[in-house]
Amino acid sequence: MNILISKLIAKGVIFPDPEGVVLENIDPERIESGVTLHPGTHIYGKETLLQSGTSLGAVAGGRFHNVRCGHNVTLYGGEFDDCVFLDNVTLRGQAEIRGGTLLEEGCEGAHHVGYKMTIMLPYVIAGSLVNFCDALVSGGTSRKDHSEIGSCLALYNFTPWGDKFASLFGGVPRGVFLRSRRVFVGGQTQIVSPVHVGFGAVIAAGMAVRRDVPENRLYGEKLSAIDQPFDPNIMGAIAPKMKATITYIGHLRALLCWYNKVRIPVADGLTKQLYQAAQSQIKAGIKERIKRLDKFMARFPASMRLREEMTITDRNQKRIAEHKYWTAKWPEIRAFLENPKTSSSDIFRKILVAIRADQK
Repeated sequence: MNILISKLIAKGVIFPDPEGVVLENIDPERIESGVTLHPGTHIYGKETLLQSGTSLGAVAGGRFHNVRCGHNVTLYGGEFDDCVFLDNVTLRGQAEIRGGTLLEEGCEGAHHVGYKMTIMLPYVIAGSLVNFCDALVSGGTSRKDHSEIGSCLALYNFTPWGDKFASLFGGVPRGVFLRSRRVFVGGQTQIVSPVHVGFGAVIAAGMAVRRDVPENRLYGEKLSAIDQPFDPNIMGAIAPKMKATITYIGHLRALLCWYNKVRIPVADGLTKQLYQAAQSQIKAGIKERIKRLDKFMARFPASMRLREEMTITDRNQKRIAEHKYWTAKWPEIRAFLENPKTSSSDIFRKILVAIRADQK
């Protein structure tokens, strides 16, 4: 038995089989008594933080890199990298949770969930076999009145053009107060990002969703046949994707403000460090969305050249004008998204005006 494990046992950390646990490059001061580390777990990374009542690797162990957990978090097993879980989060089965993920109090996931750059506000529940990356989910008022992501669901964040976009379910300014109607997404649903699903929306099981769903609507969309030419180098409508991403970043900034002004000032000790780690996940989400927009914008010149070679039509001319307009506006928009405090106060108004004009 190594010295680190002996020190943690003396501190009150529980090891059902100490020889079956591997610990590397962790700070024992960031692990509280009452934590249970099961055999087969490999825990590493100097950012690791585990508060009392947390249990890791109860089912076949797992790899846990820079995982930060509040009180009474249960992670049954799988692959976890650079993620934050607040109190009473439970993930069953073999999960794959990657960077930029933040699950707030009481969130749960069943067997084989996959998250990356995923943020869930309190009490959101996901079923089994769920692929749900690049998304923010809120809605509901309690553990008994929660937003639900059904089993066998796929959220498609990667487009045929090679771009990645995020989707918003509910929202932050209302969602953080736990007073909004829950969002229900039925099982075996396919969602194509970016979309915004409003509070109180119900998406029928087995449906495809390619557009925004308003609040308090029962929504379903059947698949239909498509047969037309396609060139991944030629881009289509720009404004909807820009609007969705700018809105998403706005919600992340609102959540960042919630931590700065509400959560962190009333916390101390490891809880304060946990909330600061949550902030880092939110900032990572903002950085990721801006990076994806940079890549999106980098494809504009080639797309515009190809469109200029196409047959002249009103629609094609409109798309060319869109390319030129957003290319000219992007440096100003990017500066605002990256650091709104140092940008002109009317830039956001200009962005909204530009999006509305582009959608006419």
